[in-house]
Amino acid sequence: MSELVKVAAGQQDGSAHWFIYLLFIVAGLLVGGTWAAYQAENRVMTFIGALAAAVAFTAALLWLLGEVG
Repeated sequence: MSELVKVAAGQQDGSAHWFIYLLFIVAGLLVGGTWAAYQAENRVMTFIGALAAAVAFTAALLWLLGEVG
């Protein structure tokens, strides 16, 4: 839990958390792409985008909480 507090407070102990932030950014971009595919009524890309966004968000969240890595 202290790692989460350090990350939230912006304090880094020398380790780079840039990959976690990158995963959150990628998840957000994938959500935007999924929404565009949904509006274009492209069901296959909507499903693929939603699945990829969910995986990226879950990976970033678990990594942030210290469950992965």
